Amino acid sequence: MFGVASGCDDGQSGTGGQGGFGGSTGTGATSWSTTSTGPTSSTGSVPTLPEVFTVTGLVTDGNAPLEGAIVMQAGGEPTFVTGPDGTFSIELTQAIPGTPTVVAAKERFRTRGVEFFSLPTEDVVIELLEAKPPDNGGYPYGEPGTGDAEHSTQYCDHCHTLFVAQFGTSAHEKSAKDPLVQDVYAGVSRAASNEAMCTQLGGVWQTGLVPGVPTDAVQKCYVGGGVLPDLNPQCGAPGNAACDDPAISSAETPTSFGGCADCHAPALPGKTGGRNLHDAVGLAYDSGNHCDFCHHIADVDLTKPAGVAGALIVQRPHEKQSDEPNAKTIQVMYGPLPDVPNEFMGGSYQPKYLSSELCGGCHEQRQSALLPSANLDPARWPNGLPVHDTFSEWQASGFNQPQTPCQFCHMPPDDTGLQSSVDVTTGDNASIAWGFLRPPERIRQHTFRGPLAGTPRLIDQAINLVLTPTVNTGAGEPTVTATVTVQNLLAGHAVPTGEPMRTLVLVVRAEGCNQQWNAIDGYTIFDRGGFSASGVIGTDITVNGTTLTWSAAGVAAPMMRVRVVRPSAQFDDYEGVGFFANPALLPDQKGLPIYTPVGEANVVSASNGSLVLDSVIAFAPGDIVYIGDNIPAAPSDGSPSLALAGASGYAFAKVLASPTGERNVHHYKAVDIVSDNRIPPQKSAETVHTFAVPAGCTQGKITATLLYRPVPVDMARLRGWEADDWVVGNASENLNIN
Repeated sequence: MFGVASGCDDGQSGTGGQGGFGGSTGTGATSWSTTSTGPTSSTGSVPTLPEVFTVTGLVTDGNAPLEGAIVMQAGGEPTFVTGPDGTFSIELTQAIPGTPTVVAAKERFRTRGVEFFSLPTEDVVIELLEAKPPDNGGYPYGEPGTGDAEHSTQYCDHCHTLFVAQFGTSAHEKSAKDPLVQDVYAGVSRAASNEAMCTQLGGVWQTGLVPGVPTDAVQKCYVGGGVLPDLNPQCGAPGNAACDDPAISSAETPTSFGGCADCHAPALPGKTGGRNLHDAVGLAYDSGNHCDFCHHIADVDLTKPAGVAGALIVQRPHEKQSDEPNAKTIQVMYGPLPDVPNEFMGGSYQPKYLSSELCGGCHEQRQSALLPSANLDPARWPNGLPVHDTFSEWQASGFNQPQTPCQFCHMPPDDTGLQSSVDVTTGDNASIAWGFLRPPERIRQHTFRGPLAGTPRLIDQAINLVLTPTVNTGAGEPTVTATVTVQNLLAGHAVPTGEPMRTLVLVVRAEGCNQQWNAIDGYTIFDRGGFSASGVIGTDITVNGTTLTWSAAGVAAPMMRVRVVRPSAQFDDYEGVGFFANPALLPDQKGLPIYTPVGEANVVSASNGSLVLDSVIAFAPGDIVYIGDNIPAAPSDGSPSLALAGASGYAFAKVLASPTGERNVHHYKAVDIVSDNRIPPQKSAETVHTFAVPAGCTQGKITATLLYRPVPVDMARLRGWEADDWVVGNASENLNIN
């Protein structure tokens, strides 16, 4: 006795089941279902099967033998691949829990299986239905749910309860509704809640839509540019409507969208690629890169543009159960395991779900110049500007191994005791209907862990910080030199990676005898560390004792910190990522001049273009002055980001530049990468810092703190975003000055 079954989906790692969105009825065999020439009765008692038995048969596409199909026992390992005649012979064993089931699978075909309750007396025939292009833009994407098994089969969480709950905590779920994405797209700031505040920021108070609800309009502050206003000069300009004004005229309506929706809102109904992010409403806005989208990725082609514009080849089903006008669509769900024969799901084997290529479909982005009339340097960037290159960073690393793809860290094995992705699967009910048992390494969590996720956090596991101090007591006053090494030991890509806004900020501090020691040489944090204002002595600023005459003085306030650095005529010969890893590049071609410390002082007062400091600094023409924040002796985890440019330490970041040379711009505005000193996989960066020991001081302490900063402080303050620093490395040494 053998037959087919339908019901909950099997436990594919990485497969979000879609129960009921145009799926098959699950009422038994159809013209495309598994068929057999043997007995098919499902009544009566179930005879005992031998421990091991042989099954022979034929795999077809419904018309002819199918070559290249995997044939295996469900819950086991692939054991056979059909030749041109489509025939197979395999052994099934009851050592694998559940109903003994033979399965046939092939890429771009729906997997099918046959369950055995008695020894087969004839060959079985397994018919696989192809999922054929083109993509069906009329397919209605289905809701993932919230992680509640009580939802009906219209929701993924009916069977995949834990996976959906995990997904709801991930950045994938928030990809379309992320306020940072929406603010940069429209070019707005949350820092202004009224027109007066907006004017003070230098913005314009205009009407725009509520993200996710394009029929609702509110007043917003448009400032700092954005994807829509910068790419569409016909809107957003003075006197014109905002680019996202629901009442905008057809002549002003945006036509260039920067590719944002291709990865941030890929599950838009209708055609894929080139869509307006503001088309994302309802499910597409609320659930971002959800189950029903991800598991309709039929293939990945990294030679094409990122996202659903090309790299992610989406295949929504269009085959029907019959020729009737209102016949249901036959579902197809792509995933990483070949033995998912549930007819309701239409599981289809796609091994790229186990590879980094799947992630590279969005996390590898080389773009042309997006701003109107802007161009890239074709000699420098012949294949496009690599604004996101996490996949190629991994590909060039020692982690480029089948056993360590992106999923190894970002989708760790289940640790809750699940036996399959279907929460209720057991050894007793394992079957086509309920799924088959999987080892933990094949049941991958759907948290899509970011750098700050987990205990310990991923970034904490990846990075190591080493501090080596040296006390110098030769001729002259004593000094202390700190050598700091930041090691990227375990990340399979550069740190930080992904969104170019991310930065590592190293802060080095020496103190003792109840005072902070002055840095006199070594590396300082360049402009990416953040500042409220910057200027150059002799160009923007004149000095008279402790008073600076400076038009930017009005941004300062008492107890803010002024830091002064001096160009050293030397450049950092860092290890580099991508283009900057080329050993033929000279240090100056890597784009990071070294600025040495001159001095620091607190602001006493600031008004009428004058800034008064609490101590004299030995300025020289050409020195760079930053107004920033005081650094606490021990920065705490998750504390608000501070403006630290000019302080002793360093920053590690990819620095993008606009056509006018503006630094640290959003990637849609970029035409160049001027430096990229992020730390490659299994590499390290070393900086050196020297401090003067106060006269008579014999005891001290030196500390190096490494901060992960997701958003640049200047950008966050302009946009009104919450910006925090996360301590990912800390080392300190007590000093004896002899």
